[in-house]
Amino acid sequence: MKKDLIFSPVLLLIGILLFLLRATGMTAHIAISVAGILVLVAYTVFTKKDWKVPALEVIMRVFYGLALITGIVIMNVHGIVALAIIHKASAALFVVLLVVLFGLKLVTAKRTMK
Repeated sequence: MKKDLIFSPVLLLIGILLFLLRATGMTAHIAISVAGILVLVAYTVFTKKDWKVPALEVIMRVFYGLALITGIVIMNVHGIVALAIIHKASAALFVVLLVVLFGLKLVTAKRTMK
């Protein structure tokens, strides 16, 4: 649980910063997404044994990967609205699942402490 207290807020901050593309600019958006990959990989390595709902943990990471891949494609191919929708939806679902899973871990940890 201690590792989740470190990684989850950092990933949430990265997710929020990625939604602020107009404020940060494309160069920062790319750098933040690369930092997100590094944090997500470290988060996976350090917390894999503590996953409460493994399927949702994997799906959360898939959504980040989907957002990353569609973002790369959008940079090279312009004008495909479906890609933009998939990119934003998968990014939003990543953040939602991150918050839900972190909340679940907090509730579970609180119950076991009593």
